[in-house]
Amino acid sequence: MPKHLRSYALLFQSLFILPMAEANEWDWVPKESLSPSQQATLSQYCRGAYIDGWQAMDDENTHLLADMIYRDEQGTLYMEGAATLRQPLSELNADLIEGVQNEYYQATGDVSLRASGQLIRSDSAYMSTAKGNQSAQFENAKFLAHDSRIRGEASEIARSKDGLIFIKEGFYTTCEPGQDSWTLYGSSIELNPDSGFGTAKHVQIRVRDIPVFYFPWLRFPLDDRRQSGFLFPSFGFSGKSITLSTPYYLNLAPDYDATVTPNLVIPVAGSDEADKDQYGQGLDIEIRHLSQYGTTVFEQSTFYDENGDEGTLRALRSNQQLTENLNVGVNLEDNPTENREPEVNNTSIQEKDNYERSTYARYDLGNFSSNVQVRRYQTPDPTVDQPLEWMPRVSASYRYADTRYSYQPDVEFTDFYEPDETGEDGQRLALNQDFNVQFGNAWGDITAGMLHQYRNYSLHDYDSRQDSDAEVNHLTYYLDTSVVFDRSLENQWRQTLEPRVQYLNAPYQDQSDIPDFDANEMDMTYAQAFSHRRFSGNDRIGDTEQIALGLESRFYDSNNVNRWTLQGGQVFYLEDRKVGLEGDTGSVVDDSSHSAVLSSATYNGDRFTLANHLNYDFDDNRVDLAQTALKYKPDSGIVFNLSFSYLYDEDETDMTKQSGFGAIIPINDNWHFFHQQSYDWVEREHTAQVAGLGYENCCIKTSFSYQRWRDDDGIFDEGVFIQFILRSLSGVDQTNSDLTTIADDYWNQGKVGY
Repeated sequence: MPKHLRSYALLFQSLFILPMAEANEWDWVPKESLSPSQQATLSQYCRGAYIDGWQAMDDENTHLLADMIYRDEQGTLYMEGAATLRQPLSELNADLIEGVQNEYYQATGDVSLRASGQLIRSDSAYMSTAKGNQSAQFENAKFLAHDSRIRGEASEIARSKDGLIFIKEGFYTTCEPGQDSWTLYGSSIELNPDSGFGTAKHVQIRVRDIPVFYFPWLRFPLDDRRQSGFLFPSFGFSGKSITLSTPYYLNLAPDYDATVTPNLVIPVAGSDEADKDQYGQGLDIEIRHLSQYGTTVFEQSTFYDENGDEGTLRALRSNQQLTENLNVGVNLEDNPTENREPEVNNTSIQEKDNYERSTYARYDLGNFSSNVQVRRYQTPDPTVDQPLEWMPRVSASYRYADTRYSYQPDVEFTDFYEPDETGEDGQRLALNQDFNVQFGNAWGDITAGMLHQYRNYSLHDYDSRQDSDAEVNHLTYYLDTSVVFDRSLENQWRQTLEPRVQYLNAPYQDQSDIPDFDANEMDMTYAQAFSHRRFSGNDRIGDTEQIALGLESRFYDSNNVNRWTLQGGQVFYLEDRKVGLEGDTGSVVDDSSHSAVLSSATYNGDRFTLANHLNYDFDDNRVDLAQTALKYKPDSGIVFNLSFSYLYDEDETDMTKQSGFGAIIPINDNWHFFHQQSYDWVEREHTAQVAGLGYENCCIKTSFSYQRWRDDDGIFDEGVFIQFILRSLSGVDQTNSDLTTIADDYWNQGKVGY
């Protein structure tokens, strides 16, 4: 008897892949009754957990318990009244259990079967234990898996001798008892533990008991094994069209796979005939390969509108770590359809003016780093100016530093190519060497240094069809000094005060023969005031002789965390600046004797962060730069963002003056309201407006929002966007790829584990 009962236990251990719960009788424990360690595993929206109190036996014997146990003359065993048949791996309970050894067992009345992390209840159960025909059947069953939090019900659950599991008229969900936010119903469900997949017929996905999707047939995974099959579709609706995408996953081999996604956009009644180019059908393809060195991904998105016009985007990306020190990669993007893009696109490729085609090899060894890169572009629109290309760029750098000396050489060679063949291109060799000596201790330091910048050009002018050479060899000298004062405050806080003085001398050198391939003038801020270079890139060497004065103060709390940082300073120029980004050098481009007063204040709190930058010109009584970014996130769950950016320009149309506001406000434990608006004070119009509601509990998250925004072409658009995730099942959404919104912040915040 113990032998066949152990077989019976193993039979049911493999049966319960789906699970269930409905009340406290289903091992449900409220959050407040859980231990601190158990509560730590829950998300903030889960109200409790299923706790499996059943434990396997230490011995191999079978235990029979009942109010009455007897065997009749035919050898049938009867267990009546609180009957329990306990095995090392399972336990069967019922009002009545009867059976014949090595043939069958039948249980009726309040039947329950337990195994590790599994529980099933039913009105009656029949188990065949005959050799070669081990099957089981449960009537009016409920099932639960504690770890996966899946519970469900079925009119009948059966297991064939081949191990297939059949569920008739059943459903399952991962929602908590009394919160059936979503359920998956099927008229018949077949589970195959050997293949790791299940199939279902006449499937309904219900949200709050309202059917939202219907599938005549559905195939879904039971475990982590990769299998070919349909993934859950995505569905979108707007006032003009309905969008449907149905991805199919192909498990081609252990090291590569593919996903094929047909897309369909159909107009709704009353749609404008002029929008025919937005309707049609398309196909997205993603192929992935994983080698021992890295990943390779190919993507393509193609869409044909109702006029028959094609829009295609495609990309190949690969990154391979060949050795510990050597890394290579490629990024090939392409738009072959004359500046047309797919109307529906589920890939990572997005619309661009220029599509990058680059490859690189990088070698790092200790403080030495080197890189070789070729970068070209495809520009579908012939009216758009094409970027300069690198054919190739080779760079290397080294870093050496000890307590006294620092030496940082960087060398870069770039062969620039102008695809439009207008203006200039050519080859540039750039060498930067920064050497300094530092003397200091805990209360201050002095750093004296020299920056060597060498440039050599071999240029070609397409307009004059002439070649030329140019060279610049430049030395910049600097002296940085600072002193640190430290004092203790009340409540064990600490304040530092650090005066800073820097002298920088970069003599003027004529650069009229040098083009501007990649130089940019950096905005003057407190940090930039103590930089040793006026321009980014390697095409301009800024001339200046200046003294920068600064004062910094930091406040540390009792845990030595830097909470406040206050900075203020100004640059005083001893010579006029003659090097600018455009035109010949030599003429004065800036004759101001000093910069604006530069200030910065930042606060880093547990729930509150603030960053402020302000440049004020007292000579002209104007603000040159003002930037504020505030984020507040108290324990109440509120998220509050505020930003303002102002950058003065003599031409008011080029001035930057924008503000932004966003907030996520909890209405109760599950509902949130979110709002965002951005305003351009130069154009005097809203550039973005978002308002919506979000709901979340332990098994579902959804948001509904109205959004209005201005695209890159200055045209306004608007739409209604819906997102929802059925936890452990699927996600369905219609999002706005043109705008980063507070709706995205709501969607990604919280300890939800999606």
